[in-house]
Amino acid sequence: MVSSSRSSDKIPAEKVSDYDRESEVKSFDDTKLGVKGLVDAGLTKIPWMFIEERQTTGMITWGSTESPESVPVIDFKDMDKESVPAVVNHGIPESVLNGIIDGIRIFHEQDAETKKEWYSRDPQKKVKFNSNFDLYQSRMANWRDTLGCTMAPNPPNPEQLPAVCRYKALGLHPNHLKDMGCAESILILGHYYPPCPEPQLTLGTISHTDPDFFTILLQDQIGGLQVLHEDQWVDVPPIPGALVINMGDLLQLEDIVMEYSEQVVKLGLTLFELLSEALGLHQNHLKDMECAESILFLGHYYPPCPEPELTLGSSSHADPDFFTILLQDQMGGLQVLH
Repeated sequence: MVSSSRSSDKIPAEKVSDYDRESEVKSFDDTKLGVKGLVDAGLTKIPWMFIEERQTTGMITWGSTESPESVPVIDFKDMDKESVPAVVNHGIPESVLNGIIDGIRIFHEQDAETKKEWYSRDPQKKVKFNSNFDLYQSRMANWRDTLGCTMAPNPPNPEQLPAVCRYKALGLHPNHLKDMGCAESILILGHYYPPCPEPQLTLGTISHTDPDFFTILLQDQIGGLQVLHEDQWVDVPPIPGALVINMGDLLQLEDIVMEYSEQVVKLGLTLFELLSEALGLHQNHLKDMECAESILFLGHYYPPCPEPELTLGSSSHADPDFFTILLQDQMGGLQVLH
């Protein structure tokens, strides 16, 4: 595990020659646990490799609460040829957006030994987890870990995705889920719903999802079970001798990574058309140039930092692509240079 004997927020000039960044970087990389591993180890002082030296010189400022103007939000229902820093009504269901955020968080917060199996810097791997892709080249390391998936032109097969991100139970060995210990815990619940004097004012069970792999449900003949289907509550009438199988949160029917990628591809193609028109070009000009042939999915994770004033989750940069479609959670922190 990486350790640091730092006692101040700047490396004293006389100590600079003693600081071996290469060894510190390699020690960190060899853990295969990323920044989250430092947090889990109870780190109270961040290693030198993460410190943004300019933070003590006044050369940069972050954490500003004021902006010269708000970031424009473009509604796809009323789209024109303006630049598009943020879009709404883009056609991607909110459930997909929330699902991908949850999936990335669950991956980064899962058991450390399981997560280590995905740690790699092999550029040929379609799916890999690491911390700072330029760890050995950058001047400073960013306080973040990343799950990366190359989604185009040749996306990974579902079984190539981490189990906690792969919500589609297809194409696996018959014992795959059993070998993961998914059947180790079983809970029996016997619900009883007494007659209610004002049934219109309450519910026997509120709207919910089951926090498990699946639920096997036996109904009596009174009925009342409903499921949400295409935004409509549908009755599930009891059938004598039948069991209702409800897929839980841990075993959904759709592969959220694949679905999210498909939705983003559609949005990206629309944006290419709009950009082509805004430049006075034919609608398919950028698509015909194969600008949309390569797609890289990155799921960044920023663990709590014991000294946030000394480092950055992402250092100042420009994206080396045509454009980036970015989905934020509710934590915030994104800034642009304006």
